[in-house]
Amino acid sequence: MRLKNEKDFWSGVMFIAFGLGFAGMAQQYDMGTPQRMGPAFFPTILGSLLALMGLFIAATGLRGKSGAADRIDRFHWRPLLLVLGAVLVFALLLRPLGLVVALIMLIGLGAAGGPDFKPKEVVIMATALILLVLAVFIWGLGLTIPVWPAFLGR
Repeated sequence: MRLKNEKDFWSGVMFIAFGLGFAGMAQQYDMGTPQRMGPAFFPTILGSLLALMGLFIAATGLRGKSGAADRIDRFHWRPLLLVLGAVLVFALLLRPLGLVVALIMLIGLGAAGGPDFKPKEVVIMATALILLVLAVFIWGLGLTIPVWPAFLGR
């Protein structure tokens, strides 16, 4: 069998997998009744609806129109690894180096994962985001996150 529309077919398969996964994981909880819904009721219904929608979309991909625009590009590992690595670096650097340095690393590495990395724009964005994070989490909410590296004595 030949796929007519790869994007629709594989999107449908992904929806089916997620829907069945959520509905299956919800089964460890009590389902209840429609009058007294248990914790499994809502995720089971939503997961089932997502799987049904995925089935419809996948079927559309099997019988849809064929075209070069409907082909799936190769998977881009570099952006995925850079963004995930940026989050990991942030988590590892937050305590020893403080919020400002960890945010600079997070924003710089995350931006490097994008297709059009422009250092000037990244510096402007990093400055604005650091000020926003400081205003909200440190000054506004009063969280006790280290802002500067411990060796600076602040």
